[in-house]
Amino acid sequence: MTAVYTNIRYGWILDVGKVEYDRALQWQRGLVKMRNEGMARDTIMLVEHPPVCTVGRDGHQENFKDVKTEPVFVERGGDVTFHGPGQLVVYFIFNLARRGRDLHEFMSSIQQGIIDTLAELGITARMGDEHTGVWVGEKKIASIGVAVKKWITFHGAAINLNVDLHEFEQMEPCGLSSTVMTSAAELLGRPVDMKEFARILLLKYGERFGTHFDPVALEALAEDMESQSGGYTI
Repeated sequence: MTAVYTNIRYGWILDVGKVEYDRALQWQRGLVKMRNEGMARDTIMLVEHPPVCTVGRDGHQENFKDVKTEPVFVERGGDVTFHGPGQLVVYFIFNLARRGRDLHEFMSSIQQGIIDTLAELGITARMGDEHTGVWVGEKKIASIGVAVKKWITFHGAAINLNVDLHEFEQMEPCGLSSTVMTSAAELLGRPVDMKEFARILLLKYGERFGTHFDPVALEALAEDMESQSGGYTI
């Protein structure tokens, strides 16, 4: 059992709905600068993307040579993966300098929050032994990949709820066979209410991170996020 953060903090929830991957990435980068400069709180961003393949720092050409469209290359850890409708993507813009500078604990908490939420649906999941992510038996239900800049995190987790698993067949996700991927809908034999799942997930993260997360309107931050992202460097 991973440790639970103590001392209540206050953070933001940014639920942006369905957004193109490039736009959400631009917003993340803007929030990284804002968080570094004290202009934003630790933020959890919830997103559902149109179909897109992304490749992280550890990407290998042979794992994404057959993807249907040009992949997006990003600074997160990990290899290639798919994002699309029915998948809940959770981005974390956190200042780890204020949380003990413990990246391992942070990654464990991301995964444990998903595990705790899946348990509410009757799905028993675990952290991967050899491969990062959340697993149900020998099947992977959530992928994890983060980046850190001056102890500010971004990117995060992609949770397969109702996503079309056939989309993974165009690649070897995270260097694995596409057959290892599963979804909550496949395991339960029915679609999952993504809004309700997100609601429970945020409660679990509030407990694990010792943080009270309040919703913040996209309109209140969009201009600042986009202006800050223009000066982003990695």
